[in-house]
Amino acid sequence: MAAWLPVLKAALPYVSNIVAAALPVFTSRRGQDATGDLVGHQIAELQEAVTRNAETVKGLAAQLEQALSAIATGESDLAQRLTTLQGALARCESSASLAQAQVTRLDGVAAALQARVDGFEQQGDGTRRRETTLATIAVVALIVAFIALLLR
Repeated sequence: MAAWLPVLKAALPYVSNIVAAALPVFTSRRGQDATGDLVGHQIAELQEAVTRNAETVKGLAAQLEQALSAIATGESDLAQRLTTLQGALARCESSASLAQAQVTRLDGVAAALQARVDGFEQQGDGTRRRETTLATIAVVALIVAFIALLLR
């Protein structure tokens, strides 16, 4: 019994609202007798309220059906867009991998060219020395030939 006491204390403030909502409050009982007229009038009012509620529920059901149809259409559109985007993403990833492979190849070509340039620069120093040596020998030979011509 003690366990029900806190529940009862929590529910008491709402009991009057529940009772007021449960009692038919469509007509007032003052000035009318509690005979069949009052009950018949209340039944008519209840039937009218039920009819309006049914029409409202039908309208809400139609709106809900339209909303669900729109959601289904939107879902199919989004699924199609997602498929398109996934295809585009796959193509982009493929292009990116091809571009990366091309960059790797170009790095190799650049390294090979740099190695050849370095080789030419090293050969260039030896060629200059040879050319300088040959030019010196040619100048000495000319001088010797000139002296030989003079002595003759």
